[in-house]
Amino acid sequence: MTNPAPLSVVSLASCRGSIAVVRTTGHTGTVKSRQRWSIAVILSALAIVAPGAAFADQPSVAPADADDAPPAPPPPPRAPARRAPAPPQLPAPPQLPAAHADAPAQLPEVKGAETKKEPTAEERAARGVVVIERAGQTVSLGAVLAGDGRILAALSPLGSGNDLEARFADGSVVRVKLGHHDRTWDLALLVPQSGRWTEGLVASSRDPIRQDAAIRSFTLAKGKPAPMSMVIRGRRNLIGADDAALPNAFELGSRVSPLDLGSPIVDEDGRVVAVLTRGCAPNEGRPCTPVAFGTPISAVRGFLRTVPASAVAPSAWIGIQGVAETGSFAKGVRIQSIHPDSPAAEAKLKGGDASVSDMIVAVDGVPVTSPEALAESIRTHAVGEKVPLTVFGQGKYRQVVVALRQAPDPRAAVKAPPAHPAELPTLGDAPHPAPAPRSRAPKR
Repeated sequence: MTNPAPLSVVSLASCRGSIAVVRTTGHTGTVKSRQRWSIAVILSALAIVAPGAAFADQPSVAPADADDAPPAPPPPPRAPARRAPAPPQLPAPPQLPAAHADAPAQLPEVKGAETKKEPTAEERAARGVVVIERAGQTVSLGAVLAGDGRILAALSPLGSGNDLEARFADGSVVRVKLGHHDRTWDLALLVPQSGRWTEGLVASSRDPIRQDAAIRSFTLAKGKPAPMSMVIRGRRNLIGADDAALPNAFELGSRVSPLDLGSPIVDEDGRVVAVLTRGCAPNEGRPCTPVAFGTPISAVRGFLRTVPASAVAPSAWIGIQGVAETGSFAKGVRIQSIHPDSPAAEAKLKGGDASVSDMIVAVDGVPVTSPEALAESIRTHAVGEKVPLTVFGQGKYRQVVVALRQAPDPRAAVKAPPAHPAELPTLGDAPHPAPAPRSRAPKR
């Protein structure tokens, strides 16, 4: 029996879109061939499935023939993405209503915020009122003259006029002297012996008796001057000291404390219309009655015109002798000698030879190039002030603060007598050296 002709079988296998051709020849060959083709089919399937798994996150594209294509496997579930926590939402600012559509938005008021208020006329005037004291006890009030520093007060409360002090608005106390007085109008001018208070008062040109006038005076309240309403009835002839007539004095309709004498009487602008003083109201057939009245500005001006030249504040003193000099690096007043007990000595300024002495270049920022200019600059400051000097010495500039004071003696001496006629003069002339005794020729 002859073997049949080899049988060739061609099979088509489809696996995930792949076609495998299997051919068997004989039993043994057929088995081995099937094994080999099975391995090939598995490897082909793996080669197709692996790329699909790798791009599972990519969007799938439908095959050209949707009917022949096997259904695509569902994509693996994705882990939910973590989102950053949202920042806390701040509340929206409140919308402020505007009076008009075009009006700018108004800022809300902040609690506790204080707006700086401009001082009133009364408050400004109060800065120029002082309390006159003796041994710490209040005697009366007074008013500082603007641009002058001296104090206008009532004479009658001052007694002998000795051992007086003035307490200013900032609480500072300075010694004052009675420089001038008028017994008739009960006026006194006090001269501070140190410092210069700059917040003074000026005279008013308004009529204090007009119908719409709002007049104020000052009274002591807790040790400080405070404004109070004042009524002026009109003008009246009163009697002053030594039975002198007081024509056109202001008659007051308000009660006045004896400690308030010397207080300025001011108008709505804080300007002085009168000074509170003491006089006497005449009574027919009887002694006059002591009353407080207002000394008008006309009488005050007449009083100030009679102030003697000696009733001035003491001049500030620095205590040096100097000469004008122009150097390579500075121009000013070269110090040649220094009083041993002077502000210049306390400030450790140096005098003497030009190689070691100091040169004063400026006083409080104002250049000085001559002894006369230096003296004038010092005179513009008051006793007790601390004034900065710009000094050039030992090849460099420096600033020195001197505390000005009154000369200990009108003929204050210096270490050495003046060596040049243009030297800075002291307060008065330096004492002249005593003449040398003459030698007598022997008698023959």
